[in-house]
Amino acid sequence: MRKNNGDICCAICGTKLLSINECHFDHIIPFAKGGKSTAENCQILCISCNLKKTDKMLNDFLLEDKAKRFLEGEVETTPMQDLNFEILPEDMDQLKGYMSKEKFDQAILSFITRKGDIHKVDFGREYNHLPSIHYVNKYYGDLHTLKKAFGVEDLSANWNRETIKASLERYVGQKGDILQKDLTKKNKLPSLPCILSHYPEYKNFTDIKKNMLNLTVRPSWDKKSAIQAGKDYVEKHGKITESCLRAENNLPTSRVVYNYFESLTAYQQAVGSAISKKNSLISEIEIENAVNQLLGEKERVVNSRKDFFELFPYSPSTINKRFGSFCDFCQKYNINVKHSKKAKYTKQEVDDAVAKWVKAGKEMPSAKELSRLGLPSISVILKYYENWKEPFIFYRKLYDKLGK
Repeated sequence: MRKNNGDICCAICGTKLLSINECHFDHIIPFAKGGKSTAENCQILCISCNLKKTDKMLNDFLLEDKAKRFLEGEVETTPMQDLNFEILPEDMDQLKGYMSKEKFDQAILSFITRKGDIHKVDFGREYNHLPSIHYVNKYYGDLHTLKKAFGVEDLSANWNRETIKASLERYVGQKGDILQKDLTKKNKLPSLPCILSHYPEYKNFTDIKKNMLNLTVRPSWDKKSAIQAGKDYVEKHGKITESCLRAENNLPTSRVVYNYFESLTAYQQAVGSAISKKNSLISEIEIENAVNQLLGEKERVVNSRKDFFELFPYSPSTINKRFGSFCDFCQKYNINVKHSKKAKYTKQEVDDAVAKWVKAGKEMPSAKELSRLGLPSISVILKYYENWKEPFIFYRKLYDKLGK
């Protein structure tokens, strides 16, 4: 304001900003690249310059309902005395064209030129700076039509019963087997929904392996085989609980059990196992006593959720039913979990977690170790970075330069 005689103006183009809704806060040097939240590193931009600088969508800085009103011409302003201004039609047209088809096509063409292809997942990764996938449907109807318009080969357009079967047989001939996760474009294979749409006589991937490709699959469960498998397990381990119902234990899944027996109790009775207590019979007093017995009444620290339930006498479902979530349970009884997984991360939280790890002098972990060590998982990091190692390398160089 001191620079503009008391007026608020865009730091780039100098446009006078007449209301707080027109002001957009911006770091000159991005925070993730070492920029600080100081007056010298901050500036106010207009909507046009902010969009050009950051390539963000309008929904990134306005609530959805405000954005809708804004684009319809309903601009909110703070009442001020002796202030009269008018938004010119050409200015409103410029605002309404913040993501025109021409701009959308330019962004898509630039990406395809660099990458050679484009996928649905690319629209959800911020570092790609792509518009929302909403505009794919708006301007082209679907991703297949968009690819065709930009000359990108789309294998899905070539699939029929003959080509599907030939591609699957080719892959099995090369690898000896096929898993559902192998059905990707990278392997030049159709997706499972694509196969099932052309082969309605098959119900699932198991049917495809067994009847189309003549491969060995796990036996289908019936009531008799489920009971026999349960009896064998009880004879060896003493009892069956819901957590035991896994393929690796040579047992039917809980879904199979509930289909044939309607309840876990009925299945336990059929195989001669001890009956599990119902969650409703376990009171909070019993749970509190179990916590005191396991962790005492002083500082309560556990390594992880998994380690806790290996020793705790009640199941996770019991805790979730009584307290809503494991997090709420820990908060109620002052239990500190050292390595807990976070459901969702913002980019800032990813950067903070990685920066803290690097600053502590620790080596870069392997991809499989990320979640176990309390760091964001590889899939979370890839939402914001093209390579999951990138933030580790960046902060290592940064702290080396700063001398920690």
